[in-house]
Amino acid sequence: MVEEGPLPVTGDIDLAGLYTTLKRVFREAGLPTPDLDARLLVIETLGVSTAQLIANPRLPISEELARELNERARLRLSGQSIGRILGRRAFWSLDLRLNRDTLEPRPETETVVELALSLLPAVETPLLIADLGVGTGAILLAILSERLNAFGIGIDIAEGALREAERNAERHNLADRAVFAIGNFGAPLAPVFDMVVSNPPYVATATIADLDPVVRDHDPRLALDGGEDGLDCYRTVFSQASGMLKPGGTLIVEIDPAARDAVIAVAEARGLSVAAVADDLNGDARAVAFRFA
Repeated sequence: MVEEGPLPVTGDIDLAGLYTTLKRVFREAGLPTPDLDARLLVIETLGVSTAQLIANPRLPISEELARELNERARLRLSGQSIGRILGRRAFWSLDLRLNRDTLEPRPETETVVELALSLLPAVETPLLIADLGVGTGAILLAILSERLNAFGIGIDIAEGALREAERNAERHNLADRAVFAIGNFGAPLAPVFDMVVSNPPYVATATIADLDPVVRDHDPRLALDGGEDGLDCYRTVFSQASGMLKPGGTLIVEIDPAARDAVIAVAEARGLSVAAVADDLNGDARAVAFRFA
């Protein structure tokens, strides 16, 4: 049985009434982007456009659709993100589907894509790219969408994530240049890659409880938990680097800005040196590129 939600679902229901009520409820609940959240849920659930919100406010809405919107509003108020509720998330120029085994892609991860594109050689010969912990396929597919001469492999330990990444590649007509395989980061790979990218789990185990509930309660723990100090997965990836990168190849990882120096120290202990550091839109170090000296 659907729990009671904040919206009217019987009687005379129109578009403006639902939209106005939803914005008010989200504002009163203290959501960070109440108007945007309300607009996205209304548009996606009711099948209307932004223009219709303005031009046709008295559009009658069926009880069935009102109940669906009511349930989605309840989920948002319970702490689920809009992406989790709708089952998809925009990333780069892509619309990516999510499932319970995938981390929800976030804007700061686009920093990895930007850094990768800036460092990939401008050549017409094929490039080989690997994405470790591929999840939805966000990083790999964004790069492939911009580099038509690139081919990639996505590795993940979660079979559900791999299936979703495959489906996302198909949705964006990239399946002919992307393959996906199960594995522990770079363990299945050979030293043939021009570039390896990764957004590994990097939250210290003890601090997971302190995360925003949107992340803590709905992203898979496997994609969050980086061990006691948050660096376990970096140690694994850096130890595998020589078995993945071809001579002159580049390894790029996303980091917690607060762990920049610690991540670099782990990399340098494995013979890697910093090639570039990229800041996110907040001005925080978010991606680091390494090469062997």
